[in-house]
Amino acid sequence: MVSLAQDPMLFIYRPHWPQQGNAFHNSISFSGEYNAGSDAVTNSFLNSMYKGGFLDSTTKADQENRLLPSNRIGIYASYAMAYSWRGTSDSAKWEFMIAYRDRQSFSGKFSADAFKLAFEGNRPFLGKTATIDNTHLTNMHWQQLQFEAKYFSPDKRSDATFGFSILNGQQLQEINIRKGSVFTQSDGTAIDVASSATYFRSDTSSTTLGARNGSGSCFNFRFNTYLGDSSAHYHSQVSFMVQDLGFIHWNNKSDIFSVDTNAHYTGVDASNVLVNGGHLTGVPNSDSIIHPPQHGQIIAFLPLGIRFRYTLITPYSWWGGIDARAWSYGDAMPHLTMFAGWHTKDFHFNVSGGAAYGGYARLQFPLQVGWESCNYFSLIVGTTNVAGYIAPKQTHGQGLFMNLSFAF
Repeated sequence: MVSLAQDPMLFIYRPHWPQQGNAFHNSISFSGEYNAGSDAVTNSFLNSMYKGGFLDSTTKADQENRLLPSNRIGIYASYAMAYSWRGTSDSAKWEFMIAYRDRQSFSGKFSADAFKLAFEGNRPFLGKTATIDNTHLTNMHWQQLQFEAKYFSPDKRSDATFGFSILNGQQLQEINIRKGSVFTQSDGTAIDVASSATYFRSDTSSTTLGARNGSGSCFNFRFNTYLGDSSAHYHSQVSFMVQDLGFIHWNNKSDIFSVDTNAHYTGVDASNVLVNGGHLTGVPNSDSIIHPPQHGQIIAFLPLGIRFRYTLITPYSWWGGIDARAWSYGDAMPHLTMFAGWHTKDFHFNVSGGAAYGGYARLQFPLQVGWESCNYFSLIVGTTNVAGYIAPKQTHGQGLFMNLSFAF
């Protein structure tokens, strides 16, 4: 049976066992995935930013009209290589897996005024105050060596997976603006800035792939069981999962900046400062506003996810169910998916899809296709929101994933 994949709780990295490959004891996989979503910013705008395209005034104005008082954004990307081993399929009680994963996430929330300041400067706020309270953004890049052990009950109706990972922290950037405002006088001759914020960043002397700027560990757990009489025509499967319960301890070369100040700038054309990079003269040295960084250790928790899934398996080629999940970071909303799927009689081809709402984006339509070209190879491809590629200007959230597995 196929599992709909939608990250940040995407389990696409695990090796896939073919339906007709019970005699195989080994399986390897290569996988990749990305997911981007926002409840305010559309897919077309995110694509333009990623490609470095020109954002004209009409495009920015359209996005500003969609902004909420507080807006969410989440972007995730990963690639992985994994190996799994099991005993004889009919009698084995254990299955083991080891995986290397490179993962990067960017998530957080921002105010509508923060968006306008970032893309238009302070010209729209002449005679007004731009409020950027409760803006929080985190960018983290890490590598993961993951070990898993899966236990099967004697009747094969239940299984439990226990996982432990060793983490390498490559890069961290995090900004927390608790209170922030920028007032620009209507004639552009002065700016008043009030802020209370912190900014963390890992060691900047080495940011290449695999740079050892931190270390940590995490755990994951998964439980599946079938309910009811095993001889019944219809079967219900219940799954519960916990992913990424852990942290990264960044080394003592990390920088910690703090800002807690009020500043009044005069004697310049303040309307030109943020837009065209104008220079302020006769103002306090920046070190008196942004305190010199402190070097110290930082602890950053991973994006913990919890997931519950119910699947109804029919005696036919169809199945369906409901999937609910929640995350501990970036103010992501609970995510709910209703899904259904179909497979051929020989299980060599299957397709599943559904409708989802929540997370960082809004309404999404995931789609997944699985194909076993023979008893050795299998391919899984899909998108977390097919509508994101059909109508990018009207939709929120997009993503692609792929898993290529070989069993032997």
